[in-house]
Amino acid sequence: MSRVDRIAGLRRFDASRLDLRALATPIAVASPVALIVSAQEFVMSAVALLFVWRSWRARDFAWARQGWFAALATLWAYALLRTLLGAPTGAGASTALHWIHFPIYAAALANWILPDSRARRLLLLASVAALAFFAADCLLQFIFGYDIVGRPTYGPRLTSVFGKPGVGIEIAWLYLPASLGLWQMGRKRSAALFAAACLLAVLLTGDRMGLLLALAGALLVGALARELRKPLLIGAPIIALVVSGILFLRPALYERQVASTMDVVENLDQSSYGIIFSSALAIVEDHPLFGVGIHKYQIACLDERYGPPVVGLEPRCQGHPHNWYLQWLAETGIIGLGLYGAFAALALGAVWRSAAANRGNLVFAGLVASLLLRLWPLSAGTGFFSSWSVEPFFLILGWTLAYCRPEAARDDATLSAPSAHVSHGATSGV
Repeated sequence: MSRVDRIAGLRRFDASRLDLRALATPIAVASPVALIVSAQEFVMSAVALLFVWRSWRARDFAWARQGWFAALATLWAYALLRTLLGAPTGAGASTALHWIHFPIYAAALANWILPDSRARRLLLLASVAALAFFAADCLLQFIFGYDIVGRPTYGPRLTSVFGKPGVGIEIAWLYLPASLGLWQMGRKRSAALFAAACLLAVLLTGDRMGLLLALAGALLVGALARELRKPLLIGAPIIALVVSGILFLRPALYERQVASTMDVVENLDQSSYGIIFSSALAIVEDHPLFGVGIHKYQIACLDERYGPPVVGLEPRCQGHPHNWYLQWLAETGIIGLGLYGAFAALALGAVWRSAAANRGNLVFAGLVASLLLRLWPLSAGTGFFSSWSVEPFFLILGWTLAYCRPEAARDDATLSAPSAHVSHGATSGV
């Protein structure tokens, strides 16, 4: 083809005829796998941009009026204004501006991509693949001291392909819908082995909060899905016996996962979490209504009136307060916390209203359990604006809310492997 023909071809190209959903679906489906190569920011941004393009082209922004999204959009606008009006840092202004693509990504999953049964199935399989990789890589690192890319352990902690500990809680956030999806597809033995491998990996990583969330998630699923109660009751003693044996053979792991956890619970005010929480609450006392602004917690915390830089052996200030509700309260005040609380309530309200339509759907039960644990206000965790932790949250949110749509609110157990490719989505693919 000559250069003239190529130029003519480009001139004839009509962007309005692009199938945007066909472009966005494989990117969205790759969300769990993207965590392995730290491409989660690209995935969220690309899906969000394609969804906005599709909405603009179709003149359809009805999704923006959904309660949970409207609450987050209002929080974004308020937090941005609060930050810009309060002597912002460059990082703070940038963070306050850009995070709106998180909820847009979730809205795209819920309203555009995942109402389609084939996309849901592919996402489920991608989740299984990603978590199986993390579990196997953790076992490799535990046995040999290095993971598949040659990354060493982080002291006694496992990291997999990450530069610091975090893989344990990543697995805990995502393993429930993946394992229950396998169970619902009739692969019960594979599902049990997969869940056991995930729990073992979380245990070996030394991630205390990850282990607590993984175990709490299993209990929640038992409460939500009646048919799983018997398998869980049978499996629980076996898991307890295996875990006890590992902890007995690895005293350092027992110290990390059991003894130190009990010490934190019994002496919370003197623990690293207690010190961080206390500093954040002291900041809130001085800035109750509007907070200190996005990304300014760390700066405000270092003020000497809140205490010395180190308390005992623990740093008094870190990059965030290790609790999302406390982070919103410290950085955006009571107004910001109220808006975030409204988002959580509205999202869970939508899930509650769709519960009857999804009764018996094990994937939905796993998603709801995972979402409840992420929205639990008393858990300690990562910062809200860290993409490696926020992508799994908004992935679970969008995946769960997809089942709130009438065309997706059905028991996936009725979709056998050969017929699961049939699309039940009714949304426009423009």
